[in-house]
Amino acid sequence: MVEKNKGKNGTDQKLEELTEESTATRDEAAGTVACGQGETGEQEKAKEAPAPEAASPEAPDTTQALHKKVEELEREKEEYLQSYLRLRADFENYKRRTRQEIQQAADAGKEELLTQLLPVLDNLELALASTGEPEKWRSGVEMIFRQFLGVLAETGLRPIPAVGESFDPKHHEALMREASSQPENTILEEIKKGYFFKEKTLRPSLVKVSAFDPDLAGEKEKE
Repeated sequence: MVEKNKGKNGTDQKLEELTEESTATRDEAAGTVACGQGETGEQEKAKEAPAPEAASPEAPDTTQALHKKVEELEREKEEYLQSYLRLRADFENYKRRTRQEIQQAADAGKEELLTQLLPVLDNLELALASTGEPEKWRSGVEMIFRQFLGVLAETGLRPIPAVGESFDPKHHEALMREASSQPENTILEEIKKGYFFKEKTLRPSLVKVSAFDPDLAGEKEKE
């Protein structure tokens, strides 16, 4: 009876040992699978991670192109600078030539006028040297005066009308006013003659103008 129980206990012990070995085997297999899965995940992450970028072969070409562009801009700048300097020199020469031409034209005009005045100067010298009768001398001076006015008229000079005209501030300058039967601002007297040069007022006439007085106008009507 005791032996039977002993045999039964030995069987049970053997069965337990087999069970423990099977469990250990399963645990090792599970660990191996887990390790394999872990390595696979790391490999997948490694695959998903972006590869380091390689140095672009175009970088040296871009730098060279930029240097070339800078050199072209430098050449253009130098060309523009030289062009500006040439234009400035040409403009300065033009201004100098223009001043010279204006001066030459002015001198030519003066020379022409002086040439026309020389006969008047000659006649004045003759008049001053004469010792004839006063009336003849006066007549000669009046002739020289008319000759002088003719030369001036040819150059564009003419007197400004004054006495009897209405006052015009563009051509006249009033020095005084005087009560008169004449309409208001009528020129009564020319104190100094004024002149036009062509259509321009060269010198205004200095004049005396009227201040209309009704009493003087009435007296004039009675006369």
